Amino acid sequence: MTSITMPFSPLTPTEAMERYGHELTFADPSDDSRIVVRPALIGTLFFERGSQPAIRQALLHCFDKFRASYGDKLSGGRMADTKYSRKTIKGIESMRQHIVSTDINRTVEFVLCDAVNHMTAPEYLVKSLTKQNLLEEKYGVLSYIKFILPWSFAESEQGLAQYHAFMSFCCTTLPVRGGYGGLSAVLPYDFDRYMPMEYQLAQRFTGLEVDSWGFAENRQFEAGYIKSTNWYTILGEPFVEKLGGEQTVRERLAREDIDIERCGNALIIRAGRFPLLGAPEEGPLDPYIFVNRVIKGLRNPLRKSMHSYMEGVESFAEEETRRWVARFDEPDAPMDEGTPQAGRGMSALPFQTCPRSGRWVANHLGNQIVHVKAGDFMPGPERSDAGNQVVWYLIHEAQ
Repeated sequence: MTSITMPFSPLTPTEAMERYGHELTFADPSDDSRIVVRPALIGTLFFERGSQPAIRQALLHCFDKFRASYGDKLSGGRMADTKYSRKTIKGIESMRQHIVSTDINRTVEFVLCDAVNHMTAPEYLVKSLTKQNLLEEKYGVLSYIKFILPWSFAESEQGLAQYHAFMSFCCTTLPVRGGYGGLSAVLPYDFDRYMPMEYQLAQRFTGLEVDSWGFAENRQFEAGYIKSTNWYTILGEPFVEKLGGEQTVRERLAREDIDIERCGNALIIRAGRFPLLGAPEEGPLDPYIFVNRVIKGLRNPLRKSMHSYMEGVESFAEEETRRWVARFDEPDAPMDEGTPQAGRGMSALPFQTCPRSGRWVANHLGNQIVHVKAGDFMPGPERSDAGNQVVWYLIHEAQ
């Protein structure tokens, strides 16, 4: 039986935002001036020996590098057990001292961003969580650093160069085990209530990284696995050796649109000149699929969920997580690697003709679920009380 596949027709980040910005951005229903879900560029890295003074000093270099580039945007955050607040020069200096002065058997935790409260999704952010020396020696646990830059950085060569410069700086400065980067739906620090929105957006747009629980992905890298494939995939030396060494990786990924760069202990693999949203009309994301073909054996076949349990709503439980990390597997991949269900990721706007019979959910309407038959009109309203464009997502197709 011959399968029909859609041609690869990528949207530039500018085209993607013009076409889907209304779906990717959510305002708080109680305060429409506050954005609680926004699209952005992210990078997440996991590194070794985060308790040690030399590595803490290296982490401070990354902190200072980000501040030097975007300091005029960084007005809020928190550290250790303190609450989110607006940060003065004195508060930022306290963060710097926290990074280098904390005892090796206590964690370093900080967030510095443009949001001055825990309920707003940031556009600029750098944060980290290190592990204690005792746990590093006994279990080999990893620390992590994450950064966020606005979507607009993906729309220009200068912005993409700035993104790459900070990613490569971190990979060169820290003993990186692995990581990833690309487009993502960014949630507030207080993210739990918005995970259903992250889930639905990831079902619809395959290029979006799911990273609200990014801090927990260290468990995969500690166990010798990677998370998945995205625009940037960073492989530390243990993963490179599993694939047969750097030369083998370069030979297997030799293609004009795939860039490979050695940075410190890691290889940075970039799939395409700019990141892809993965909207339905783009077809299969060919550069990501090409990279995935080489590295998918590094994934954990028995990995756990990417979301905490939420009763009554869809989220990334174990089965859904395994399907998502395998989203770039080719159609003939074994079923136990997971493939998206038919119809998943389909959406419709209010008062449009329903394309498929089944159960549909609207995140902007308090996760309201309706049953609609194909050919009937999707229910309204067009906008929520907060002014968000209402979008219906198919969650279960009628048989």
